[in-house]
Amino acid sequence: MNNNDVNVSVETRCMTRPMCETTVTNEISCEYTLPDYLPEIRRLLYVTHTILPPAKYVGGNNAELDGTVDYQVLYVGSDGGLYTAPVSCEYNLNVPLEKVSEFDLNEGVTVFVTSNAESVSARVSGSRRLSIRMRMRSHIRAYGKMPYGERLCGDVSEASVYKLTQKAQCADLVSALSDVLRLSEEISGMSEDIRVICADAKVHVDEALASDNRVVARGTVMLKLLCADPDGHVDTVLRKLPFDIEIDAEIPDVDEKHCRVYGYVSEISVNVGDGKIICDVNALLDAQIGVNRPISYTADIYSTEKASVCEYADNSIPVMRRALNGNFSQSERIPLSELSIPDGANAVDVCASVTFDNCEESGGRYVLTGQSRYVLVCEKDGEYSASEVDIPIRFETEGVGSLNIADASADVISCRARIGGENLELDSEISVAASFLGVENIKSLKSVEFSEPIQKQSGELI
Repeated sequence: MNNNDVNVSVETRCMTRPMCETTVTNEISCEYTLPDYLPEIRRLLYVTHTILPPAKYVGGNNAELDGTVDYQVLYVGSDGGLYTAPVSCEYNLNVPLEKVSEFDLNEGVTVFVTSNAESVSARVSGSRRLSIRMRMRSHIRAYGKMPYGERLCGDVSEASVYKLTQKAQCADLVSALSDVLRLSEEISGMSEDIRVICADAKVHVDEALASDNRVVARGTVMLKLLCADPDGHVDTVLRKLPFDIEIDAEIPDVDEKHCRVYGYVSEISVNVGDGKIICDVNALLDAQIGVNRPISYTADIYSTEKASVCEYADNSIPVMRRALNGNFSQSERIPLSELSIPDGANAVDVCASVTFDNCEESGGRYVLTGQSRYVLVCEKDGEYSASEVDIPIRFETEGVGSLNIADASADVISCRARIGGENLELDSEISVAASFLGVENIKSLKSVEFSEPIQKQSGELI
């Protein structure tokens, strides 16, 4: 018997396969000393955070992710006023990839990362010194291109070989990060002695459309300034900054493209003078794109001349269900008796964050659940205090098939808090960016060995 490959033409093809899907929890800690121009810390009120998207490096059997966390600490200074301290620290994640030798790395590896803060704590270790600790939870997925095809061994006539070919849908997945989006806003008619306590901004993407080589994203950056006048009165200034940006991406030319874009504010600078506040905002937009393309594979094979022994491979391939950018409202009325708010206090500021921790398919719909956390800053007789409240959230969208993986991020892009009577009234708008994937299991032929000739029966026809 000849053990060389039979002279049968076999096309080399690739399918998208997962190289990694894991959740990593790590601790990030940093120390910060206030600059001389800021007053000493009398009391901490809250710490907000932004986890910026990491730079991704794939080498050897690992994916390395390096990023930055930006904090903004609101505190009461030694003079009784409100102040903020900006703090930044770096994080690093090293994630092993599975079965790297089975993938064609020249085709590239796509890595998706979604990170949330499970907890953030800050401690005053000195009159001008802060310690901040975050417990960060990151969901990491990596996909590569795996060559597949059957290996035929044995001396057999090509004309005697018959194949059973089947087709399946397989997702091609793409990740792309935009260039820095720069926006400016000039706010006039302000007091000459106005002081900006803090500046915050969130990105809401209204629309994301993918073409063959780019993603067009349109939306609004919601800018919020907390300001104090010379008398110490605190007020909030809100502005909407529209944007329209193109993100370069290598997207396969398939009719139906699924895309979602999530935005991060990486830097805000504020200048005050001549009765104006000039704000410059830098943002980054992270696009996730998925397209389904048909792949064909050999499910079975036989020869009319020789007996055969087949080896099969079981593969789970991703299928893109849908991706979206959307928003929803949350309105709550909470009794003051459930919160640590002093009687007669006034609401000065509110900040919020959102985390989705579960997704399930229910009644033909995809249901995301999690919680929103609000921190309310109150003032009474010149003294400031902060109260926290966690509220469950639920977001539903139409489902288009069985669900295996959901990747969702959200932000509270605007929020209003009011103390009325015996209740705290919260009204907020929440922006969502989500993608949903299913999995299809296929059993394809891996190899076949042709051996002894088949003994053919003979007879007479009368």
